Amino acid sequence: MKTRKLSVAATWMVAFAGALACGASNAADELPSAAAFAAEVDYREPALSPDGRRVALVVRSSQVRALVALDLATKEVHGLMPATVDRFEVYRCGFKSDVRVLCGLLGTDFSAGQPYPTTRLVAVDAVGKPKPHMLFQNMLGQNSNHNLSQFQDRILDYQVDDPKHILIQLADERGILPAVWSLDVYEGGKTVVQKSYPPVLNWVLDPAGVVRFGSGYDERRSLFITRDSAQDEWRTLAKWDFGGNDFNVVGFGPKPGSLLVSADYQGRDAIYDMDLTEKGERKLLLANDYVDVGAPIFWPADRRLVGFEVEAERRKRFVFDDEIAGVFATIDASLPDADNFVLGTSRDGNRVLIKSVTDVRPDEYLVLDRTEKKLIRVANGNPQLPAKKYARMKPVKIPGPGGATLPGYLTLPVGSDGKKVPLVVYPHGGPHARDSWGWDFMVQFMASRGYAVLQVNFRGSTGFGTAWYEAGLQHWGTVMVDDITAATRWAISEGIADPVRTCIVGWSYGGYAALMSAAREPDLYNCAVSIAGVSDLRALAREDLRFYVGRKSMEQLLGTDDEELKAGSPRRNARKITIPVLFVHGDDDWQVAVEHTTSMARALPGKPEVVIIKNGNHSLTRAEWRETLLSKLETFLAANIEDKK
Repeated sequence: MKTRKLSVAATWMVAFAGALACGASNAADELPSAAAFAAEVDYREPALSPDGRRVALVVRSSQVRALVALDLATKEVHGLMPATVDRFEVYRCGFKSDVRVLCGLLGTDFSAGQPYPTTRLVAVDAVGKPKPHMLFQNMLGQNSNHNLSQFQDRILDYQVDDPKHILIQLADERGILPAVWSLDVYEGGKTVVQKSYPPVLNWVLDPAGVVRFGSGYDERRSLFITRDSAQDEWRTLAKWDFGGNDFNVVGFGPKPGSLLVSADYQGRDAIYDMDLTEKGERKLLLANDYVDVGAPIFWPADRRLVGFEVEAERRKRFVFDDEIAGVFATIDASLPDADNFVLGTSRDGNRVLIKSVTDVRPDEYLVLDRTEKKLIRVANGNPQLPAKKYARMKPVKIPGPGGATLPGYLTLPVGSDGKKVPLVVYPHGGPHARDSWGWDFMVQFMASRGYAVLQVNFRGSTGFGTAWYEAGLQHWGTVMVDDITAATRWAISEGIADPVRTCIVGWSYGGYAALMSAAREPDLYNCAVSIAGVSDLRALAREDLRFYVGRKSMEQLLGTDDEELKAGSPRRNARKITIPVLFVHGDDDWQVAVEHTTSMARALPGKPEVVIIKNGNHSLTRAEWRETLLSKLETFLAANIEDKK
């Protein structure tokens, strides 16, 4: 199959070294602009080459956003390709070889007028004249007349011993379910390694690169399958009714036939070792009595599973490989008071690419040279933002309804004494997600404008156990909003927040929560801001019918009682909202249709401010979109909080 070339404009073929600086050199007392905060979205995590010589990353310079390669020895920066192509954006990259870079492009496509997420896979060399190639596009084969492959960048294994091929998950001729293919990253040709197997949606390889496990679901069931080798037949490891999984697979463990799984232990997700030769016997490896055991830690050089994260107020690491634990100890000693992550390693393990996260600066990227015992600074997550003092993010415990203790974070403006401060309550999206300690451009922007920012991991948030999560199911506008209300009242009762200068701002579910809070608590807030927020639960359920098993998923999350869905919809309660409201929404949002905003705005008795961003997606992933958001937010908050003093 022939590959497709991407056009490369000569205008961006410039040196990007200035864009890699660790913070703009603005005056220390100058208020950072909305554009500077918004610029964070222009930069993407780097990838390290197997020889440890280069990093590939996305930067912006001279109003052009591009993928570049930085030579760590010479400091030369080589432009590779535009990072924004039509409706697609480079969002992650990895090296297949010392010079061959593979990047996933995330974008929006349309079917019957409805937006959908979609990805593409591009290859380009980090040396010489850049010639980016789309490895395949849409059709599965030259003679295929069957549906398109929606996601085309799901790499399962980089096949380090094969100079040309990777293993990738991609739909085959049977339909939308994925097969595993061997893909030539130079010519684009591919062959099936494992055919699709209904209803498997995800494949897992063992440390030797053999497809050994599959998991998936349809509207009737969830199914896990496994096999002992590439020559053996697949067998059912477990099956349940839809949504009833007893465990989830994390990855293969260090022992042959060892599968590490996440399953319940005393109400929290814990890690077990499942011996596949014993057909499913499990041994408890790691548990925590307060929060779930969270993300696995894979060592990039060989994709070994070496440990896990546990996140309460801050993240902690549990690493069961002594050598890797020593590497992390060196990193943490060099970068204290930060959450440090390993993004990549050289093939010999000598060079380690690090992402360093704190609450008071954009993320930093560094390379640890273990032989020379030094750190090489690579890039800052937002070099457009001036280097200055930013607000600390303090963990708090908040008394909630029914004796619950709500974990959250309070960010006070720099220099504030924490008494009678104008407050922005900022509930997270999801809703089944969580707030975490670290840099947040929205939080820091609002704090820089003089507002305290309160975030709460209300019931329904993930990471705090099964009961905490399930308390939010089908209770979007009650239990979760009750917790947000309790957090707001706590901040006022503690004397932190000025009760006459309090606003609620949210994105996605957070936008829904802002609207629902304004309807249920008309005297608590001075204003509300909904960014890409849901306004009608019944409409959301209908919209999600277009997605795979969307009906069953929405039934599980929202329930099926029509009257409760009406009662929990801000649009059905619009007449109760009497405070000023700002809406911001992208018109290409595939997660929450823009009609949620336009219909809600029409239903409100007043005249809300409505900002529709042309071509904007749900997360507003371009700097110009975010600059519009922040500029409107700044003006709106100033008008509706500051003049209340």
